[in-house]
Amino acid sequence: MAAMDPDMFIEELWGYARELEMREHPWFKGVVEHRWTREQIVLGEIQHYLRVSQNPVFFGYIVTNVAAEKNYDLMPIVMENFMEELGGERTHVDVMLQMLEEAGMDKTAADRAERAPGTMAAIEMIVGGCQRRSALEGIALLSFVEAMHGGAKGAAAGMYQALTGHYGFSKRAAATYELHAEQDAGHGDRQIDAIRRFARDLETQRRVRAAVKLGLNAFNFEWDGHVQAMTGKREYWSGRAPITLDVPTFRLP
Repeated sequence: MAAMDPDMFIEELWGYARELEMREHPWFKGVVEHRWTREQIVLGEIQHYLRVSQNPVFFGYIVTNVAAEKNYDLMPIVMENFMEELGGERTHVDVMLQMLEEAGMDKTAADRAERAPGTMAAIEMIVGGCQRRSALEGIALLSFVEAMHGGAKGAAAGMYQALTGHYGFSKRAAATYELHAEQDAGHGDRQIDAIRRFARDLETQRRVRAAVKLGLNAFNFEWDGHVQAMTGKREYWSGRAPITLDVPTFRLP
């Protein structure tokens, strides 16, 4: 079996992403359509903070892996994303905390908050996935999620408009969504382009495909964790399309 044409491979991966279209998840859709309360949103953002606080861990694994692999072509993309996420005076974790500070919660209280089931699953899947896979697979895990999050029409932009408009949160409190709207489109595009460039053989495409699916499901569990914390219900969003599985052919006797 031959490897897929790179552009066809990227389109296949987008097909998996569209099964879990981020803007359709009850967390994002509920905020944009003003179905949640301010108090519920803060409960969701506590879970958001708990997951984002793991960014240094899994980005650290990707950087470690790209250095160990001596993949010098991929290294600039990895380092650029790493510095945007964790460099500067205020990291994404610091910006994320601003929402909770406006609600009267300090970092100690936020760090001690209990993780909802979806949040637990997301953290373990993302951290473990980036630790045990190649650097290319690590960025593939994040790529399509970030592409759906960023940009003027992405999930983050809709959140920022609703939070600062309808809900009356300050721009400082909602700054994480402004940041994601600005940066994640670039992150996603760079990472998807890296997949197009480096996933050229059948085995690499197989591994990247698995990593993309892992990332899409992991982040979907994260958004589930937000809603679980808000509602107190152990529920999961099933997505907008049936699961795509490569089911093996078999015949019962």
